[in-house]
Amino acid sequence: MENLEKLLDFNKLYVVGVSGGCDSMALLDIMQKRGYRMVVCHVNYHLRNDSDLDQKTVEDYCKMHNIACFVKEIDSKEYSKENFQMQARELRYQFYREIASKYNTNEVVLAHHLDDVIENIVMQLQRNNTKGYLGIKDVSDVFGIVVIRPFLEVRKQVLRNYCHDHNVFYRDDYTNFETDFTRDFVRNVTLKKYSEKQIEELLIQAKCHNERYLKNLELVQVYIHQYHQKEMIDYHLIPDNLLECFIYEIIKENVYPPLISDSLIKEIIKQINSDKPNIEMDLPVNIRFIKEYNNIRVSKSKNSSGYCLKYEQLVYDKHEHFYLSKKGHLNEGVFLTDEDFPIMIRSYKPGDVIVTSGGTKKISRLYIDNKVPKSQRENWPIVVNSNNEIILVPHLAKNIRYLYSKPNLYVVKL
Repeated sequence: MENLEKLLDFNKLYVVGVSGGCDSMALLDIMQKRGYRMVVCHVNYHLRNDSDLDQKTVEDYCKMHNIACFVKEIDSKEYSKENFQMQARELRYQFYREIASKYNTNEVVLAHHLDDVIENIVMQLQRNNTKGYLGIKDVSDVFGIVVIRPFLEVRKQVLRNYCHDHNVFYRDDYTNFETDFTRDFVRNVTLKKYSEKQIEELLIQAKCHNERYLKNLELVQVYIHQYHQKEMIDYHLIPDNLLECFIYEIIKENVYPPLISDSLIKEIIKQINSDKPNIEMDLPVNIRFIKEYNNIRVSKSKNSSGYCLKYEQLVYDKHEHFYLSKKGHLNEGVFLTDEDFPIMIRSYKPGDVIVTSGGTKKISRLYIDNKVPKSQRENWPIVVNSNNEIILVPHLAKNIRYLYSKPNLYVVKL
């Protein structure tokens, strides 16, 4: 338990997550006896008939030692059983963040231990989810808060013995001994078949993997920084041996890591290396991976319904996808007369064409010839006059009849 003093600072105040079980009650008692400043959070999911006794155990300890205690009650029946553990995790961390913000801190201490690490490794291997860190980090960022776990080298039985030796009352959650959820099955069935030697070998394997992963993570930071500057990057800049790590890290910013399988990463790499210039792949939780020629990025999925704005006269204003200005580049501008009004500025429609000096051209062909990323095409502004002629596609083409007059309207794409 010497990790406690390595990771915690007596001058800081911490939010401590306490369930009432032996591991978190041991953490609470040790921090209290060593004089750390803290407030306690307990989440009551009402999963069992005796869940309120867990809450009372935590509240009684905090009251006895004059520690501020906050409780969040959640009706588990409102959530699907299939996804409950993930939903519960999000609600729990949201609660931690709320209380941390109230106390002007950003650090939460949790009692995850070595048994949890072992369970995580086995689950990751079973899910074929090995591109990231195997196990649990002692310090990590979760939903924008710093989570500190000082017991990752301590077995659960040691924490249970601590509670017995120091008369710390705790509650056993009998659902931990059931097999309804994946983690419970791993704990109570899969790991029962492992010998101590096999567990030791598993931890050595994970340590070697993590050393390689952390080395690659350090090397890939320069490319992640470049990516964040423009929210995209030319994938040719990234060395082949770091591309998987890079893809994993940018997806992990939006997707819960257990959902990022090795097969998903391999499929993305396959698509990047394909001859297709534009690719969109749906990822978990409404995220898309997008390849636009040489550039790759991850974005939230959008359901675009297009737009169409009508202007009765010359005006200069701003829209979500463009703004109208008196100044701009020549290829953004058009000269309008009274006969042109009302004009429409709208998004692309299948079959759109424009008459240029080189003849009639499909707008879809313009996009391809100019390598316009597929994700930008759906919102690219198109200017249509009162005769329903397309007269301007900013940057890409201008109607031949409007080529030689000085523009009085510039349509600047955002």
